[in-house]
Amino acid sequence: MNESSWDNLKLSEDAIVRRKIGPVTLFLKKVLNEVWTTSVYSDHVKKQPESLPEKPEWNRVALPEDCDEVHIRPVFPDKPVVIDTEYPYRIAVKTVSHVFCRIPAVIRITPVFDQSLLIAEIPTTELSLTWFGSPTEGELSFALSSTARRSLSADLLLPHLIVCPIHIHNKSEDELQFAKINLRVEKLSIFHVDDTLWADETNITYLGKDSQSEVEIKAVLPDEAKGAELLSNPRNPAKKSLAVRSFKLLRDFNLGSF
Repeated sequence: MNESSWDNLKLSEDAIVRRKIGPVTLFLKKVLNEVWTTSVYSDHVKKQPESLPEKPEWNRVALPEDCDEVHIRPVFPDKPVVIDTEYPYRIAVKTVSHVFCRIPAVIRITPVFDQSLLIAEIPTTELSLTWFGSPTEGELSFALSSTARRSLSADLLLPHLIVCPIHIHNKSEDELQFAKINLRVEKLSIFHVDDTLWADETNITYLGKDSQSEVEIKAVLPDEAKGAELLSNPRNPAKKSLAVRSFKLLRDFNLGSF
């Protein structure tokens, strides 16, 4: 049986264990009732794990009891993520479009005996912060250099990337022209099938250039991910649709918004 990136890890006293997930290699060890963690990033996703540095910077967490096994699960970043499209994108009036984006997972490590106790959260890819909106109205988000795509090939399905299907419905009286999408990833669950991570479908209804978009999490998987196993619940579940700004319109590039 092949090891999954998201299988639990067994720990034993003073022994260092490691696991590579995408471009990051995790190192963990148990010292009495403490769990020590550190990580090393590389430019290569599919090569062998990195070696432990000579002088690692350990993160040490003391737990209420000895921890012989840790739970390794993917979660989304804790802020919305701003995603570029491949090219400036146009959606005609009364038209529905379907795109996929890929969000780097954050690795959450918890003790198996109590998964409410957080040992560490380690991003598989380091994301930069950006401001989405106008200078006077907006929100702090993560910026992602990966692009939204109309279709996905097998080489784009990597173990550390969460595939997020998005339906965009232009219900306004104007053509929708945009270059960036702000995705509320904290509202999404994460599923696993064939060593690929998938999120729920997100429906974004565009209502006009001076209106907020209506965002609805469908809590269903696309056909490509049928039979997937639930790995992680949303950080902040959405109980109903949201009214938020979701697009960086092409006209905004000359108006000082981001």
